[in-house]
Amino acid sequence: MLTIEEIITQKPHLADPLRFYEKSVRFNDAVHGYVHPMQPVRNAYSPGSVEAIVHQFQNIFELPEGSLTPLQQALELGEIDFTRMPFLEVPAFSLPYPEDDLTMLLFLLARPYFRGLREQNPRDGVAWKDGVCPVCKARPVIVSMASGNQRQLLCSFCGTPGSADATGCAICFSSDPAKLHHYTFEEEHGFTVHACDACRSYVKAIDNALLGSATPDLADLMSLPLDIVVQGKGYKRLAPNAVGMVRMSSNG
Repeated sequence: MLTIEEIITQKPHLADPLRFYEKSVRFNDAVHGYVHPMQPVRNAYSPGSVEAIVHQFQNIFELPEGSLTPLQQALELGEIDFTRMPFLEVPAFSLPYPEDDLTMLLFLLARPYFRGLREQNPRDGVAWKDGVCPVCKARPVIVSMASGNQRQLLCSFCGTPGSADATGCAICFSSDPAKLHHYTFEEEHGFTVHACDACRSYVKAIDNALLGSATPDLADLMSLPLDIVVQGKGYKRLAPNAVGMVRMSSNG
């Protein structure tokens, strides 16, 4: 498997998001004991674990002391519902962070929670009914070809892989060829962007050979320049990448 160091050597322009992803992996490892096993029916971390989890997050991401206090208090009071995040909802009440920063912050902070949901309710390989993850209800952002007339969908929140029919839009299921577009880029081998004019969204299709040498998280980050180009055309992605980014251009 490709390492982050090898990817940075090949794509030095991606060093910053990849280093940020390294911190995310360290955070997930550091708080595993606080999160697993998941307690049933919780929609966020238990109040008693929030302080320790936020402390780890603040230290690993090297954030200023006290910068996460409003978020920590909201979590301790049960005011944030992680289960609404796959619908790209942010808390309705005011928090002192710009919306895109809050989306990224919550995604990174909540990812161990979603990975815990997958451990609690494993649904790997099952069909995604209505095109949503059976564990957390997120939309796919990465697809790859499976056997026969099937494709594999991958969830960036909980990591669950699933199957779906290989025809039409992976988001809205439009099969109108006039509305479906495939974009390839000479400098980004192994990736194709599937965009749909019916729902104005897109997913990135990754060659199976590439997924054999890079995790879905890293493959998504390796192809970040494609997000910028396709979002510049007015298409949107419906779930964050591995560092919590949804919008990568002014048009995204």
